[in-house]
Amino acid sequence: MKRKISAANNLNMKSKTKRLIFIALFIILPVQYGLVGIIGVMQSEPWPAFVFPGFKSVYVFESGFEIDQTYFEVYPEDRDEPVKLLPYELFGELPRSQISGFMRSHFRDADMIESLSQEAKNWIQVQAYRALESRPERVDIVDAKSFFAGKMKEMQPDSTVEQFRVTLYFDNHE
Repeated sequence: MKRKISAANNLNMKSKTKRLIFIALFIILPVQYGLVGIIGVMQSEPWPAFVFPGFKSVYVFESGFEIDQTYFEVYPEDRDEPVKLLPYELFGELPRSQISGFMRSHFRDADMIESLSQEAKNWIQVQAYRALESRPERVDIVDAKSFFAGKMKEMQPDSTVEQFRVTLYFDNHE
């Protein structure tokens, strides 16, 4: 008789455990998504490469669209003209899915770029050297908005507006 009661109690405990797990998940998942939403509003998306890699980088309007972009103009010692490098070209070791989040977290505005440490500037210089196989004298970090107009199949570049430009000098140009 004790065995039958014990087996029934054991079955009842498993059923209660399953219910508790289900209820806990029912509560925890909305709280988690709420937390992600709050962090997203206050800072930026917490996991930009995992959740929509290009999120908020293209704004679509009725007459066209606008793209926010940051690029690097590298001035090598052995060339007269700067070389324009896109972030994925300069930071080749980073997975492409991580580039937009990396750019937002380190190159979002001029004040952030100007406050880069000497170690960060040296790292950018090394990355520019690797990309061009030429020693860079300076790098201009340019944030711009590009506008495109027309029907979707016939989109044409309309204009580009430079938001800010920050120059990083290397070696004895500090």
